[in-house]
Amino acid sequence: MKDLFDSLVRTYVPWLAGIVIGWLVSLGVPLDPEVAPQITAVLMLGASALWYFLARIFETYVHPKLGWLIGLPKQPLYGAPTKDEILADFARLDPDEQNADLQAALARRR
Repeated sequence: MKDLFDSLVRTYVPWLAGIVIGWLVSLGVPLDPEVAPQITAVLMLGASALWYFLARIFETYVHPKLGWLIGLPKQPLYGAPTKDEILADFARLDPDEQNADLQAALARRR
């Protein structure tokens, strides 16, 4: 569950940074009121993408602590599911889906 939270933080912090940066940039640029919302949205999207890109580059090649630029200084680690988790997921499937999953698993073993 912690990894899910970490991934969400690392996704939405760059969005928030992009929103703030795009909004601030749009304040200083005189825009036609008819297209201002579209241009502001594009600025926000571009700023978010650039923020995430640069933060990942800095985190990877400069120093891992720079991961704070995107919310957390560590990447989420997704481990392999345990046997119990796999069996619980399998038990939730209806019989047709279970049969298809079993057939696919057997085909992979051949």
